[in-house]
Amino acid sequence: VLVATQCVSFVLRPDWSWSGLVDVRSVLPLLSLASLAGSLLLQCASITDKCSLLPPLVNQLTTDALDTGRQYLARYLGDSAAGIYVKGVRLDMLMVANIVYFLAFAVSGLFGFAARFLHQ
Repeated sequence: VLVATQCVSFVLRPDWSWSGLVDVRSVLPLLSLASLAGSLLLQCASITDKCSLLPPLVNQLTTDALDTGRQYLARYLGDSAAGIYVKGVRLDMLMVANIVYFLAFAVSGLFGFAARFLHQ
């Protein structure tokens, strides 16, 4: 959101021109920071999803007899809901998809507003 706000404020300046390439270069560190944050979100979500796949894996271990200890362990792993939490909310791929959707919606709205403002 910060990068989009920076880009829109750059375009909406009254003295805006393509010759202000120095200002464009000042946005590049923010773009790299945003890409690193996105990569970190995806890695954390993949870890959480791997943790949710662990109880079925333990439950699939084959033995000759019905193993109640294994079932207890699988139930314990499932009930513990291991994963990465951010402020009490479990960070999984669905949450990352919601974040990406919201950011795309906000950036699209900002660019639409900027285009309408510049067209007038």
